[in-house]
Amino acid sequence: MTTSSPPRNYEFSAPENVIIRQLVDAMRFVAAASLAVGAFVLILGIAGLATHGRSAIGPAIGQFAEAVVFGLIGMWLQRAVDAFNRVIETSGDDITHLLHALRELTRVFSLQRTVLVLAAIIIVMAIGIHGVLSLG
Repeated sequence: MTTSSPPRNYEFSAPENVIIRQLVDAMRFVAAASLAVGAFVLILGIAGLATHGRSAIGPAIGQFAEAVVFGLIGMWLQRAVDAFNRVIETSGDDITHLLHALRELTRVFSLQRTVLVLAAIIIVMAIGIHGVLSLG
């Protein structure tokens, strides 16, 4: 029979907290900017539909998708900011808060990876279609 060891309660030092605070400050800006860009792109999509009607549906769908991506990135970054702040501001659960922050960052980078892969596929398809159409 094995016994599990109690969880480690690591507490980051003051110099380590300074590094985390620098990350938090940068992430806070990027989170807010991402949310603002997402809102702006959403407004552009709505404005395009309002002024151009059905002819703007294609671009509006793209803008809505872009707004969702920016919104998710901003929201998940803000959640990571909150968790990193708890690392700095609380005692006794630094590892738990750090792991929560890392989970949120994993969401951000997984979404960005997915978007980049989809963009690469679309670019390759567009080049292929252009090549086929230019032959004819």
